[in-house]
Amino acid sequence: MPGKARLSAPVVLADHFYMSERALAEVSSLGGYAWAEALDGADLAEKIGGSSSVKVIVSEYVPVNLQLLSCAPGLKGVIAYGAGYDHIDANALIRNGIKVCNCRGENAQAVAELAFGLLLSLLRRIHRADPWVRAGDWVKAGRALPDWASGQELWKKTLGIIGLGQIGARVAKIAKSFEMKIMGYDPFIKPELYGQMGVEPAGLAELLSRADVVTLHAPLSSATEKLLDSRALASVKPGMILVNTSRGKLIEESALIEALETGRIKGAALDVFATEPLPSSHPLTRLENVVLSPHMGALSQEAGDRLSDSVARQVRDILEGRPPECLIT
Repeated sequence: MPGKARLSAPVVLADHFYMSERALAEVSSLGGYAWAEALDGADLAEKIGGSSSVKVIVSEYVPVNLQLLSCAPGLKGVIAYGAGYDHIDANALIRNGIKVCNCRGENAQAVAELAFGLLLSLLRRIHRADPWVRAGDWVKAGRALPDWASGQELWKKTLGIIGLGQIGARVAKIAKSFEMKIMGYDPFIKPELYGQMGVEPAGLAELLSRADVVTLHAPLSSATEKLLDSRALASVKPGMILVNTSRGKLIEESALIEALETGRIKGAALDVFATEPLPSSHPLTRLENVVLSPHMGALSQEAGDRLSDSVARQVRDILEGRPPECLIT
């Protein structure tokens, strides 16, 4: 756009995410940075506007694809802020000589802990109890609490983990403190890792049919999109609880809603959705057997600092011509 200033710093931070002062100082020492605050990929391309000064783009959600290259001819690398990089066309960029990396593992503990936080909130009805107390309903009810206040325990239940990467492995470790029986499905890990994690290997169909609680920790790809479709959800153990802190599109949302409404799935704890932000009119918002959070799994103070440091290290590697630590190949 004529007269509009282009971003000219070597490092462009595409959207709004946390970066520690220490990490920003590190990036600044490498030539500087600029916040794009881009709404989408087209907005990011317009703001870069053909500047050859831009060498690295860091993005949490803003799409980065091959079309952006024509607007950033000096681009050397793209960093996904976090573990997921389904918003980045990694294959196309890599074919064109662009280094693509993520920050895998840095937010794993935060996501694993949130999975249990959501799960416990759902099972023990915390999501209903808190507003009930605040509204003064406890005073009205007295000592005779309503039937919904009686929840379920996790102790010795069967947990099915789909995806046993760094997050799934931490979920398994936490589950052991509840003495849960742990099953796992991950076609990409080495078989011996199941034993090392204390997890029983299982096929997807077997896991769904036996687990009391199923939690998703798989990346989104063409192979995993709608992994839990209507057919899969129809085969779950009746009364199963579903947790998703990975990507919303792993589940066929309409089929999940139907299963929740009929009671085949007793409840769901969801941090991610097919469309984000989740519209207030969405059917999930009307269900009492669902706990919802706004894709905040990675948002702990500690994870933010670790992510910031990872970004700074990998920016330095890319600018100085070294392979970054989490290079995607």
